Amino acid sequence: MTSTVRPTTAVVERASVSDIPELITVWWDAFGSEHMQRIFPQTPDGRLWLERAFKQFLGPAPGPNELKTECLIVRSPDTGIPVAIAIYRIVPAGSDAAKQSWRARWPAVDDLPDFSDAAVNGFFSPMEKAHAHVLGDRGHVFLEVLGTIEAFQKRGYGTALVKWGTDLADQLRVECYLDASPAGKPLYEANGYAEQDVSAIIEKQSAASMLRPKKSQD
Repeated sequence: MTSTVRPTTAVVERASVSDIPELITVWWDAFGSEHMQRIFPQTPDGRLWLERAFKQFLGPAPGPNELKTECLIVRSPDTGIPVAIAIYRIVPAGSDAAKQSWRARWPAVDDLPDFSDAAVNGFFSPMEKAHAHVLGDRGHVFLEVLGTIEAFQKRGYGTALVKWGTDLADQLRVECYLDASPAGKPLYEANGYAEQDVSAIIEKQSAASMLRPKKSQD
C-alpha cells in the first residue's frame, strides 16, 4: 500500500522567472501591513515594481567580484506554488558602496505615480546606514528579505531559508547580516544572529541590525 504521508522537510530552491506572480503574492501576504502598504502599495504600480525587482534579481549572473543576488523559495508540498521567499545578497569584501546601495539593488520608482521616492528612501536608507556601520567593507551574506504566507507559517520554511544563508556563509567563511522585525528576531537569534548597537548613528530604528559571526577556522 502506497504511503500518503507527505515529507515535512522544507526544500529550498532557486526561484525562476515563471514564479514571479507567486513571489508577488508571497510578498504582499508577508508584508501587507498598513505601514508597508504606504511604502510599497498593493496596486498595479506596486505589482509592476515587484515584477521589475524580481526580474532584476533573477537576471544574468554578475561578474566574479560583483554583488550577487539569490532569490530562493520553498514551495507548498500540495500545490508546488511558492509560499516562502528569501532574497540574499552575497557581498564580496571591498565591494563598492554605490553598488551596495538600495538604489542599485532595487528598481527606481520615478515612473510609478503610486510610489513616493522619499518614502522608499526613508525605508531603506536608515537600514543601509546601520548596515554599513556594522560591516564596513567586509565580505558577508546579507539576508535582505524573508517572508512566508501566513497560512504556511510555523512549518520550518523560514528556518530552512535562514539556514541556507548561514550554511553558505560558513562555506565562504564570512559573516551574515540582516535587519529584523520584532516578530522575526527570535528566529534569527536561534540561528546565531545577535543584535548590534547602532544607536550612535541611528536614533530610532524600525528594524534591529543583526549579525552572525563568521565560522571559526577548524
